[in-house]
Amino acid sequence: MVKSPVSPSQSHMAVAAAQLRGSATVARRHGAFRVPSSCRWPRHPLAGSLKLSVSTSAVGGKPFGFGAKIATKCANENTRAEELNSRSDQAGELVAAVEDVTPQKRSAKIHDFCFGIPFGGLLFCMGLLGYFFSRSTVSLVLGVAPGLATLLLGTLSLNFWRSGRSSFLFILGQAAISAVLAWKYSHAYLLTNRILPWGFYASLSTAMACFYAYVLLAGGNPPPKKLAPAPSS
Repeated sequence: MVKSPVSPSQSHMAVAAAQLRGSATVARRHGAFRVPSSCRWPRHPLAGSLKLSVSTSAVGGKPFGFGAKIATKCANENTRAEELNSRSDQAGELVAAVEDVTPQKRSAKIHDFCFGIPFGGLLFCMGLLGYFFSRSTVSLVLGVAPGLATLLLGTLSLNFWRSGRSSFLFILGQAAISAVLAWKYSHAYLLTNRILPWGFYASLSTAMACFYAYVLLAGGNPPPKKLAPAPSS
């Protein structure tokens, strides 16, 4: 096969193309085609402080350095708060267990003033009525005076019980008054054989004296009930 002769112009064009390819290769190796820094787009100083993470739910920023430290500190504070709460709960349970184990003080089933105040009021009113109708000093001595004293002692016992203090002396005083009245009324009943008023008063005073003796021997009035704790939210 006979090759067609190459013209001088075509040979010159091939040589020039080869030279251009060589110069482009050398320029790429030495960075001749890099964009100078003066022509580049200015970079924001905070551009490197955030990393954008794309998830299926949302796009969020992940801070470096200071933000990570704050997150770690918050997590540590939450852990400490949980530990303190658990310790306080354990201390409360321990105190409740100690209170349950502590033996309760002996006391009566009913307070002295529950019967003492009505008893004193009854004696005072009946003695006052007897004095108005009969003008007898016996009604004042055996009705008004002991009734008023019993009423006063019962009221003081109630106030001391509410404040958490002992009302032993007031119970003892009411018991003494009831015992003296029981003896006086019984003596009057034996002399007159009258059920009203001496027999009734003698029986009532004897019953009250026995009641006060029970309260004293049982250990006094029962303590006030503790307030129920508020429901925790």
